[in-house]
Amino acid sequence: MAPRHRNAIVRARRDAARWCAVSLAAIAVAVTPARSAAQLATAQPVPAGADALARALAAEDRRDVAAASAAYREALQGALTLGSADGDRVALALLGLERVWADAGMLDSIVPVAARVLQLRPTDPTARSVQLRTLVTMGRDAEAREAFTAWRRVTGSEATPYREYARLLLQQGRARAADSVLADATRLMGAAGALSGETAQLHIALQRWVPAAQAFRDALAEQPWLETAALFGLQRVPAATRDSVRTVLLAPPVTLPPRRLLSSLEFAWGEPRQAWSAIATLPATDSTTASWRSFAERAELNESWLIARDAWLAVFDRLGDLESQQRAADAALRAGDATGALAVVRRRSVANGKAADSARVHALLGLEIAALGELGRGAEAQQKLADAAKSLDPDTRAALTRPLVAAWLRSGDVARARTAMQGSDLADDDEMAGWLALYDGDVVNARKRLLRAASNRPELVDALGILARTRVEQLPGLGEAFVLLARRDSAAAAARFVRLADSVGAAAPAFLAQGARLSARPAALALHERIVRDFPRSPEAPESLLAWARALREGGDMPGAVARLERLLVEYPTSALAPQGRRELERLRGTIPPA
Repeated sequence: MAPRHRNAIVRARRDAARWCAVSLAAIAVAVTPARSAAQLATAQPVPAGADALARALAAEDRRDVAAASAAYREALQGALTLGSADGDRVALALLGLERVWADAGMLDSIVPVAARVLQLRPTDPTARSVQLRTLVTMGRDAEAREAFTAWRRVTGSEATPYREYARLLLQQGRARAADSVLADATRLMGAAGALSGETAQLHIALQRWVPAAQAFRDALAEQPWLETAALFGLQRVPAATRDSVRTVLLAPPVTLPPRRLLSSLEFAWGEPRQAWSAIATLPATDSTTASWRSFAERAELNESWLIARDAWLAVFDRLGDLESQQRAADAALRAGDATGALAVVRRRSVANGKAADSARVHALLGLEIAALGELGRGAEAQQKLADAAKSLDPDTRAALTRPLVAAWLRSGDVARARTAMQGSDLADDDEMAGWLALYDGDVVNARKRLLRAASNRPELVDALGILARTRVEQLPGLGEAFVLLARRDSAAAAARFVRLADSVGAAAPAFLAQGARLSARPAALALHERIVRDFPRSPEAPESLLAWARALREGGDMPGAVARLERLLVEYPTSALAPQGRRELERLRGTIPPA
């Protein structure tokens, strides 16, 4: 059987599934009224005297084409000759014959059978669909057009004939022919709102993106199940046309389906922030809140943590539930927004207008201490933990020790960090033990432990960059520099890194580069110049040229910035930073007036 025809049959069976199930259940009961459902499920082949439809289905399952065809014909004849024709049985028999004969390569045999049914039942939708589907599949275009015209004539102003014919033509890749059918529908039926879904699919096939977006928007009002098809089609919109599609889907009136579609499209286009904007301003109804929750979960999977935070906050403001508050705070922490996470934890719910009860405070305690730890507010974290100690079980108390130790380490208070670690198993924690070793100047253990730390924090990346270049085993001054950095004394830390550069041999440019990153512009420029002059073959040299150029640009020295970028491209053409330098050079050259 042709794949397209098989797919069309599947769709027809799916559309009829609801009433088919009811009819088949009635048939089963009529045939064997005394048997249980379990017995029916394990029944042997249907006896010869049983209902014709039941025998036909059993024969079809056995792939007995001849027996199935005969039984379906018998069932169809019986349904048509009753005093009052049974439409359900007619449809079941016709669809059965279509399946059996298509599998057997006898597709054309169904045409006269459908024509016979239509003589007796001119408006039968199943017979009309089977007839038109078969003629289109077989390429009998003139007869298909006549069948469509006859169907349209007996149904008057209904959209069904246009919809079915347009779908069949689109499935065969005949977009122009489908366009003609839908144009006739528009002319004869007005705006043809009932055909918006088919019109949208046609526009997609012809790559008419903006009309497709408008048609899908119209269709979603009555056919919300088309949202998946709309997303599949419109996500292929070229970048140059996307703003026009956004305008269509953002236009008033503001309703959930088009905004939700746009949100999904923005995600598919790699614009998660715009995806949230598309639905963030919707009225806060139950349906909208459900969409916000679904969006927040998707943002988490996408690791768009700041956007996930905003979405969970919207849910929390609407519902005031603990889960959304926890997930908003967790997303903020994962995004590196410890201040925002702390604000979320301590936020009152707008939904209930009350301060958090003790159970909620207890549930949020871990996130609060983690946020305080990220901010280096060790004393406050220590007090929170002490206040709640009596109500915490040993496992929970042990779990909260880590963020407390992290708080002391990030504030540079090594003594209190060691005290907090006593009696815990954090000595086996690579990140905590690694930082303590680094603060002690134990380069070997710091490198070994921090390399295994499951973290990508910026300060950890900086530390590993220095440790990777340092070959000495002990360097107390390095620990002192990082302690100063933890205490947020950047100037003193920069001076310490620069002084250490004279005693670390080949690692000197790494120490100088770290000092430059922490220094004010004049000192940083001098350090960049020193790296490029004294260590031109070091990995830090091209990095210094790029940073030097950017500092000069920010200071208004455009010719100086251009000169450094040109030097970067000439002397370090294979550097990973060369593409960035080339882009910045092109931008800068346009800002310099001709001589």
